[in-house]
Amino acid sequence: MPKPKNAYYLLSLGCAKNTVDSQSMAALLEGAGLRGTEQARRAEVLIVNTCGFIESARAESLAALHELAALKAPGQLLIAAGCLSQHYGQELSRQVPAWTA
Repeated sequence: MPKPKNAYYLLSLGCAKNTVDSQSMAALLEGAGLRGTEQARRAEVLIVNTCGFIESARAESLAALHELAALKAPGQLLIAAGCLSQHYGQELSRQVPAWTA
């Protein structure tokens, strides 16, 4: 199945603030002409809005990044957003080399 142009996949993890932030990101992306998809394989841009507040949230965010990095096709862009990427960006780039801050 060919992936549509200008599609994004957005996974929001963590607190209610992340949900609001993800909704804001989606609105900006859609305002720029992208459209959301619930299937990561159909998106050109994969975004994980991470949480780094507690250890279990960090682990969940890291697992999601690893999963998407493993599934990432050539030409897809993987972006780690949110507090985990802000606080642990350099460490994340070593642990998940396929992501972009």
